[in-house]
Amino acid sequence: MDKLPKELSQLIDGLCRKGDQFAGMDQYDDAIEKYSEAWDLLPEPRDQWSAATWILISVGDAHFRLNEFSEGSEILLDALNFPDGEQNPFLLLRLGQCLLELGRLDEAADALEEAYRLGGDELFADEDVKYLGFFKTQRKITPPRSSGRFNHPLG
Repeated sequence: MDKLPKELSQLIDGLCRKGDQFAGMDQYDDAIEKYSEAWDLLPEPRDQWSAATWILISVGDAHFRLNEFSEGSEILLDALNFPDGEQNPFLLLRLGQCLLELGRLDEAADALEEAYRLGGDELFADEDVKYLGFFKTQRKITPPRSSGRFNHPLG
């Protein structure tokens, strides 16, 4: 993966920092605007830049916080195809949360399971307990039935 030219990288980082500042003040529409400005500066093809992944995650997070779960899930699903997207626990957490809010339970459980595998309990520490509870309930291992054909003693 190539590196962005230094001046362009600094400009994109500056816009993302401004977006982060807006997000820190719960001004998510303004944050999305700054992230979008940064996105527009990325050269094509955008999927070669790790900055693209972070921008998409930031936009998806802002949509989540605005309760715009459909928009958030679409952006975060797209981000999975960008550098290191599939291995980013925060991306998977937000994606799982958006999907859960949309009632897409199987997909939500899959995303939250992968987020948990990559990030553990601490990833969920500052999140509503319903997300970790949902994941743990959906992925609960049930004991084997005693009447199954493989549960009889040999001999």
